[in-house]
Amino acid sequence: MSLRARLTLALLAVALIPTALYTAFTLDQLGRSAERWFRPGVNRALESALETTRTTLARVEAVTLAQSDALASSVPAGPLGERDRARLRAALRAAGLDFIQIYAHTQERWHLVEQLAPPGVIAVDPPDLGADIEASIGASRVIHSPQGAIAAVASLDQGRALVTGIRVAPDFFTRVDDVGLGVSRYGQLGVLVKLQRQYLWFLVSLVVVILVAVALVLASSLARGLARPLREVALALERVAGGDLGTRIRPAGAREMRTLGESFNAMTARLEAARDSLKQAEREAAWREVARRLAHEFKNILNPMSLSLDRLASRADAVAPEARAPVRDSLALMERGVDQLARLAEQFSQYARLPDPRLERLDLSEVARAAAGMLEPGSVVIEIDAGSALPVRGDSLLLSRAIHNLLLNACEASPRDGRVVLRTSAAGDRAVLEVLDRGAGVAADLIERVFEPYVSTKKRSSGLGLSLVRDIATQHGGTATLENRDGGGACARLSLPLLEGTAPGSR
Repeated sequence: MSLRARLTLALLAVALIPTALYTAFTLDQLGRSAERWFRPGVNRALESALETTRTTLARVEAVTLAQSDALASSVPAGPLGERDRARLRAALRAAGLDFIQIYAHTQERWHLVEQLAPPGVIAVDPPDLGADIEASIGASRVIHSPQGAIAAVASLDQGRALVTGIRVAPDFFTRVDDVGLGVSRYGQLGVLVKLQRQYLWFLVSLVVVILVAVALVLASSLARGLARPLREVALALERVAGGDLGTRIRPAGAREMRTLGESFNAMTARLEAARDSLKQAEREAAWREVARRLAHEFKNILNPMSLSLDRLASRADAVAPEARAPVRDSLALMERGVDQLARLAEQFSQYARLPDPRLERLDLSEVARAAAGMLEPGSVVIEIDAGSALPVRGDSLLLSRAIHNLLLNACEASPRDGRVVLRTSAAGDRAVLEVLDRGAGVAADLIERVFEPYVSTKKRSSGLGLSLVRDIATQHGGTATLENRDGGGACARLSLPLLEGTAPGSR
């Protein structure tokens, strides 16, 4: 049986056994809970409480109405005197009421003009029932005030009304409504419980079937997810063993599987980088050997040529006067050619024997200014923008040579009366030197190869200047890049690590 099949069965068993036990327990508990939800005795008790509440409320309303009618007949037509007030207070105590209020109708509103309480009862803020009188007179004459009162209204003469009532809690009527709502919902619950049991069995059965199907799919997917990365790693190892160090796998699956894939990719990346570095080192060693031999052969040829030119120059005066000028022009042309070949041989010699750097604390901005000052002035203007100090560890001679090569390339690429900008700045923990020109730029097919030896955009060039810049940058732990600028021209960039503990401002 394959690993994937074994994993599928194991995961399916792990998923279904707890599901079966949990389902049985859940059905039992849900059945018991459904029985506890609805009990006929509780329903009867709630209905009795509601009926008692309604009966009590109806009796209170009837008593209040009767007392209101009885007291209304004894209220005098004019203002109440002290004897009238004493009589009404005694009647309140005898009737068990909490207050008597007399309202007068003025300007389309009922205004409270007097309130009486039973003897010995501390008066509190009277409930203002004026807004409810008009509607209650034409209906049941009973007021249920949210201010906490059950009152009855009786009409008096001369646009007056008598209100008698008792105080209740402000939320009394809300509680009565809640009791009625609770009885109604509890009754509905009894019907729901009967239907819920059947529905519950059907739902649980359906859920179990769905869980089984989902467990089967998930188990198969998990097994496939665990087995696939291992198979991909095995196939990738075979390709690596065959020499394909560019092999990469896509990390997937569990965290451990992803870690395995990432580790494999890191391993192959290191192997590929080591192989590329070895190839690059072998190529550079071959190029340096070629440069060494070329420099040696050039010098062997140039030495006798220089001596011969010196002899010819010393004998130029022996030529007939009419032929001296052409001879001297030819000798000068030959001397310039020999000088160019000598400089070319010197470049080959420098590339073949690049010295080890003698590192010391330097200011890259100061080195840049000094290197620019050593360049012979020509038709191209060099603008220096190197203000802030950029402390680095480097060899001043090698860095000056690298900056000189960058400036020389930029000047040769610039048009007549053009401008080359030398700029230094800090970018994070790096010191950056840039040389910008407005020449023709670099062709797209050469932009990635300009730092290789013997690759040049100029016809009469050794192609070693930028290679020296790259090697010097590498010796200092930095990088060298060249890119085309928007609007024409190129930007050569030398980046070196700043000394630790320094934070010059970026420009």
